[in-house]
Order: sequence, then C-alpha cells, then structure tokens
Amino acid sequence: MDRRSAIITGLGIMASASLARRGGAAAWMRRDAAPPSIPGDPVLRLASLGPSEQVGGLPTAPTWFGDSFPSNALPFHACENCDGPGAAPSEHVDVAIIGGGLSGLATAHALRHRNVVLMDLRPRVGGNAMGESWRSLRWSMASAYFMAPDRGSDLDTLYRDLGIDHHVRVDDTPTTFAWKEMITRELLGTNPSAAERDGLARYQAAVAFHAGRGYPDIPFTGAPGPNVAALDDMTFRAHIESVCGTVPPRLSYALQAYCASSFGVGTDEVNAAAGWNFVAAEEFGRWVLPGGNSALARALWKQSARTPHSGEHHHETQPVGVDFRPQCTATDIERAKDGAVIRWRDGAGTVRRLHARHVVCAGSKHIVKYMIPWLAEDDKEKLQAMQQVQSVPYLVANVILSRPVPANFYDLFVAGGSTFPMDSTEFEATPVITDMVNGSYAGADGQVGSVLTMYWPLPWHTARFAIVDPASWRTWAARGSEQIAALLPLLGRSTDDVLQVRWTRWGHAMPVATPGWYASGAPELLRRPLNGCVWFANQDNWLLPAVETCLLEGRSVAAQINAALG
Repeated sequence: MDRRSAIITGLGIMASASLARRGGAAAWMRRDAAPPSIPGDPVLRLASLGPSEQVGGLPTAPTWFGDSFPSNALPFHACENCDGPGAAPSEHVDVAIIGGGLSGLATAHALRHRNVVLMDLRPRVGGNAMGESWRSLRWSMASAYFMAPDRGSDLDTLYRDLGIDHHVRVDDTPTTFAWKEMITRELLGTNPSAAERDGLARYQAAVAFHAGRGYPDIPFTGAPGPNVAALDDMTFRAHIESVCGTVPPRLSYALQAYCASSFGVGTDEVNAAAGWNFVAAEEFGRWVLPGGNSALARALWKQSARTPHSGEHHHETQPVGVDFRPQCTATDIERAKDGAVIRWRDGAGTVRRLHARHVVCAGSKHIVKYMIPWLAEDDKEKLQAMQQVQSVPYLVANVILSRPVPANFYDLFVAGGSTFPMDSTEFEATPVITDMVNGSYAGADGQVGSVLTMYWPLPWHTARFAIVDPASWRTWAARGSEQIAALLPLLGRSTDDVLQVRWTRWGHAMPVATPGWYASGAPELLRRPLNGCVWFANQDNWLLPAVETCLLEGRSVAAQINAALG
C-alpha cells in the first residue's frame, strides 16, 4: 500500500488500522537462538529480575539501564582521544562502522558480504532498540514499533529478507488517551462548541491530505519537495492552529503528548514537515514484533554476523561478514592512504589502530564531531551543520507485571486533563510520562504476566545533565513511581501487580528538527562524505528520530560503499 495514495481513516494518530496479526510469535522465539560465538546480542536474557528496592511503593531495579556515563560524564564531554599517536595499524578491513544502533546495523547488514568491523560503546549492539527477556516475557528498552512499509519498497524487501514480516502483529486498535483519569477515544468531549467541531473536521481533512498526495517525504533527494518546503518554516503547532482555527483541547493535548513521545519535544518546537511526516504515516498501521524493535535489531545482527563458515565460497584469505565488537570505544579517525585509520580502545582499555578502506560514522553527531580533529580543515560547513544539531534525552520505564493487561490495548497517550505541559518550561516544572505501550502485545500466547513500556521525554535542553549521575536513578524513579501508580488502574491493574520497574536513560537520543531545518541545506551537509571514504549514516542527518530514517540512511551509505569497492 502506497501511503501517498491510500487512506485508511483520515484520523491521524487517532486512526485504527484494520489489519490482522500474521504468523506465530511463539515458534519464532523458540528457534531464536544464535551461536554463542557471536558477541553483542541486542537482547539480554535475564535469569532473574535481580534485586529490587522499594521506591515510591514500587519494587524497582536499583540502577540505570541503557546509557552509561563513566566518571559521571557524557561521552566526549571529557577528552576521549588523549592517548597519543599509538603504533601502526594492526589490521586492515574493507569497512569499519562506528556505532551499533539501527543505522549501524542496517549498514552492516547491507555490507555483510564484505570484511566489516562494527564497534559500539555498549556491551550490546542495538542502541535504543536493545531489549531484555525474562521467562516468557520480552520487551524493548525504548524503540517499540515501526510503520507498515509500502508494498515492494526497499524496506518491504528488507523486512522480508530478515523474515520478520511473518512474525509481526499490526496494531489494529484505535489510539487511545487518558483524560481526567479515564480512557477515551473521543476528541471533542461533552458539549463541544461549533468552532471545536469545525476545527476537528479541518484537522481530519488535513490528515487525509498529508497521508495522501500531500505526504511530506523525508528523507528526500536533492532539494526538499514542495510538501516539505511548504511545512518547513513553521512549528507543527502553528500549522495545526492555522488549519483548524479552533483546536479542540483534547486534540491539542493528545498531539502534544504524541510529539513529546515521538520527537522528544512538543508541537511548539518540532517543525510542521516532521510533525506531519509522523502523524500521517500512522495512518498505515504500526508493526509490532515480540520484544518491540529489539527483534528487528536482533534479526539484523544475527543475519550479518561473521561465523566460522562465513568464508565458504569466497577467497579464504579475505574474511567476510561483520565482526561485532561491543564495549569498544572508537576515539578518533585519522586520514590515511587508501582510506582512514581508527584509533580505538577495547574493553580492557588497550589502545589499538585499525585501517579501513571506508569508515561509517553511525552515531550521534554530538560525538562524531569530536572524533574527526581535521574536520574543520577539510569541511568547515559540515562541522557548522553538526554544531547546529540539537538533541534531547528521555527516560523509559519497563514495568514488569504478574498479570496480563487487556489484549486489545497497545498504545495509550497520557494527555492529562485541564492541564498538560505545553512547552519545555512547563515540562521542566512538571515532567510527565506521555504514553505507554503494551510491551507484550506481540508476545507468545499463554505468556505469564506482561510488560508496560512507559515513555518519559525530558524536552528541555539541559535535562541530560540531570540524569548523568549514577545515583540519579533514585530521584527519577521516585518522581515516576507516583505517575505509574496512577496509570495502572486505567488498565485494571494496581501496584500489587508490579514485580519490578526497570528504568532506562538515553542521553542524546532525540534530534530536534526546528523550523527551517530542511530548507537550510543542513541534511545534505551532514550526509556529505569526507575524502570519499568517511561516511555518515544516522537519524541525525535528517533530525527525524524514526526507524525508517535509520534503515534508509544505512542502506544508502552501504550502496555507495559497495559501488566504490567494486
């Protein structure tokens, strides 16, 4: 189905996709083992949930998961590349990929027939698509779902190649939201004014237009298309107000919760092109896998990895497949003949150097700009574009329950009631969990218990410094426990059903596309390679935090590298 020519309901984030579950998750999960010799499995299998502390009346794992900040510092806020010149390179590869999130994994997968090394700071690859499992439960530590692909598209082909199309569950429930301690799908409420009715009708017409012939395609090639250009110079909120005239309060709050969850900032900051790109795409169904997007990360990892038999039918002197190296820190990239040299530290702290014909930077631009000391000399415009990239952090709480939640529930936005934080200042004063998904939605039949994955955006730009300290988990867990306890009764559950709450932090996770970003030409600068051998594949290129952005950028870079290698 082509999202630029077909409409399901014209209700945007309030749509229901009338599609059914396909395949059986249970059988897939039973045969989901990977050879123990492949490091970096994105899904951590827990023998137990481990110890808990009572925080705000809830049993809570006494630590942060996700990003780790040694010495209480964000990466490259202190010097990471002060080790001196080091020895000559000890190995040579076709491609070295720095960063093992979905962008790096997509690049690696498309280059898996080459000699490839992938490094990541963390003990596991997957980035914010990492996951965990315990007993029959499996959940994502952040990234939860992706959109149904257009039939015959590059992503459709990729998903079929990975085999995940047979195991997906399509979200077929209307998006709901909490309003004054009740669940509702009604956007107007009781006794709406004529202006509010007209405003909702205008909004629905705008959804139909942007999900059809007016779809703002991002990423794009060359100059932004007319639909992107027309929306790029204003905030999403300003465009909604210009379309609706009078915006019904429930719609206003629901869109604010959606944008804060999806972009890390509200409708008052993200530009209208990015806003409509997300909202309109929701019309075509959300694909949910067992464990959320950790299953997608794992499929990419497993199919790409170098195994003892990877060299069969190839020149035996040239290994093929991806050599995954988790818990390795790439500190800088040096110019070199026929490629570049990466200086890196292994898990034991030993400094090494590796020569690659091509290097792919698949991590945050905040980190990448410090890894190339000659960037200002070779491409000052690119450095300036990197310095303009803004990002915000967010938190995730995975709430492990002893009982299942309602089977027809997937995503619930917490739109509040008569008040809701409508800008970053209000969010900082009253930070709120904006939505929760049923992490067990695509799980095996008969699973014991369930998981609620709750999203807590921190959309003020100094927020990351409040979560760096390892002990800060207790402060945030205490603030979050009260909200979790208030949300559970909406699903007929209570604090007595909670086995454990597991808090995850993400420091530079959400790049922010502000008005004018796409017209500025910055995406082209951020994507531009250096010296024909250093490439950039990441959602930061477009400031669009979507699974599709990561996958498409990775595959685009891989195609260009394949062509260059011949």
